[in-house]
Amino acid sequence: MIRVLEAPRPILRTSLETMFPCLVEVEDGTLLACFTMGTEMDSADSLTHLCRSSDGGRTWSQPQPIFPEFRKISRSETSKITALGGRRIAALGYAFDRTDPERPLANPQTGGMQEDIVIWAVSEDAGCTWSAPREIRCKWGAHVEASAPLTVLRDGSWISPVAGFPDWDGKMLSRACGRVIRSFDQGNTWNDDVVCMAFPDAQISCYEQRLCQLDSGAIVVIGWNEDLRGGNLLRNHFTASFDNGASFTPPKPTGIAGQAASLCALGGERLLALHAVRRDTNRPGVYACEIDFSGGVWHEIDRKIVWEPSAPLTRSADAAEIFAYLKFGQPSALRLRSGEIIMAFWAEEAGQKRCLTMRLAVD
Repeated sequence: MIRVLEAPRPILRTSLETMFPCLVEVEDGTLLACFTMGTEMDSADSLTHLCRSSDGGRTWSQPQPIFPEFRKISRSETSKITALGGRRIAALGYAFDRTDPERPLANPQTGGMQEDIVIWAVSEDAGCTWSAPREIRCKWGAHVEASAPLTVLRDGSWISPVAGFPDWDGKMLSRACGRVIRSFDQGNTWNDDVVCMAFPDAQISCYEQRLCQLDSGAIVVIGWNEDLRGGNLLRNHFTASFDNGASFTPPKPTGIAGQAASLCALGGERLLALHAVRRDTNRPGVYACEIDFSGGVWHEIDRKIVWEPSAPLTRSADAAEIFAYLKFGQPSALRLRSGEIIMAFWAEEAGQKRCLTMRLAVD
């Protein structure tokens, strides 16, 4: 049974927009939170910032940018962090060309995106200082969505799901699918050869994928899936790998038609699935589902709406269609060493986008 233990609380109170949070716990119990912060949602000054908490997330330090050097070369950037053990932290994300600061990230006429690069870096001191960001080259070239954190698999390799964006004119320059970027040598080399989510219909999106690994070794991926021709929302689909990420099953639907979703391993073959449900529903919100994945079957044990917006959602008329309902999203969960679960997400309330946390329990 899923229970809400704590009302949402903001990570930071600021006049700037904060979005896309990610939480990690380092070995001494300190929590780190990263999030994208800028004057607007897709403004050219948007960068990932990091703050820390020594009291379980009840108070946070002042945020500091992870990659301030991007300000000097006209790039905006958004990244997620991953605990690697001890005080070692990795960051993975993507940085956009913002030479023209007035040009939006997404073309509202075509749904295409500006050019970007995939980046990663490592901190040896729990996020106080960082290595210079390095580029990961992918088969999609300059149009890659890398919105998920790295996951450290049981064999020690690093993995994260990525997807391709259409170019500014709305053209897909490579296969429409999801892939995993992977490194077996601590980031010295990378590849994105393995497809982790693909549909027979190339017009089905595989955006904002997330993954987790269960105790059996199974790797489960979930994605945001829409028919891009007409904007028809599909259920979130999942795929799985039972050979340590060498191949993945065909996508199968979960029971929820949501957008951004994420997975958190709960031990054994159980996982927590979080879904941002924004469209085609009379009850939008963040949905939490406890899943038993025994035998590779998605079996929903419990479902709860753990957060609901305070006002009706309205479409942004000047946004690309797939981004038109971005009023909250990217829910994720961190399972602490104590067994507690902290959920983080962003939401727009009273015209202000901010990152929130709340505690959940799964009995």
